[in-house]
Amino acid sequence: MKRIAVFGTHGAAKTSLVYKLAAHFKMANKNVKVIHETARQCPFPINQGAIYKTTLHLISTQLTQELEADAEGFEIAISDRTLYDAFIYINFLGRGNEFTKHLEDFCMHWMKKYDVLVYLEPTEGYAITADGVRCADVEYQMEIRDRFRDFVIDAQKYYGGTLNVIQEESNTIFDEEKCNALMDNIRTSLFKEEAALV
Repeated sequence: MKRIAVFGTHGAAKTSLVYKLAAHFKMANKNVKVIHETARQCPFPINQGAIYKTTLHLISTQLTQELEADAEGFEIAISDRTLYDAFIYINFLGRGNEFTKHLEDFCMHWMKKYDVLVYLEPTEGYAITADGVRCADVEYQMEIRDRFRDFVIDAQKYYGGTLNVIQEESNTIFDEEKCNALMDNIRTSLFKEEAALV
């Protein structure tokens, strides 16, 4: 099974891209599973209220869904966030502990499982729509964005630059021409090994 994960700070148009990618691949007759962001179903506090149990729940729920998609024989799984995303938030808040630390190591190793990682940043001036779940605090959003920037650099160092990361801004997702080019880039990157064998 091929894995794509779209990640970045809240409000960076990740979910919009996930749905567009799912439609894109389904139109190409691919059997696609969308792994939805798990925060909306989390029974523990999220955003600035997150606690270590929030992190454990988010990761265990997403990991279960990714494994089920593999077991069910989907060709492509598109995840709205990576397993590691939750640590950006809990570490920023300083609420991690020995349990989250051990799990963090596992989730860093899991990053290599994603065939394509799409890192989205909010375009300057892009405003979050308050929906009762996402945090609309722009300063907090930018602080988390900066943590994601650091993470991308650190993860690439950890893997010797071998992670397949495509970086874009949120405005790309809402520009039809640019978004189509991005999806073509993702598809080419996802199947580059097969193309090399032809």
